Amino acid sequence: MASNNHPLQSTKISTKPLKQQIDVVAEFHAHRIHPERIAYRTGIDIELITALINGDSHQQLFKFLLARHRKIRREQRLKNSRRIKGIGQAVLQEQIEKDYQAPL
Repeated sequence: MASNNHPLQSTKISTKPLKQQIDVVAEFHAHRIHPERIAYRTGIDIELITALINGDSHQQLFKFLLARHRKIRREQRLKNSRRIKGIGQAVLQEQIEKDYQAPL
């Protein structure tokens, strides 16, 4: 018999300290993962996630952590792009820079 439970109803609850939860949300958001998916994968309350992303909670800390994770992601992507040679590498690096400059 099929279950009528919504996937988010059976999520785990995060036991991490608040600062660590904010860091996790910033990292996932830097990778452009949707808030519902962040909540499902981490157990962090969806209300906290949306408040952080909307700038309604812990604004300075979240902005700082988000900027740090975006920079790390950009550096990782640029490093990985070096495996490709020629025009493909240049095109990929240009796209990485565009993604980095684009607002989340």
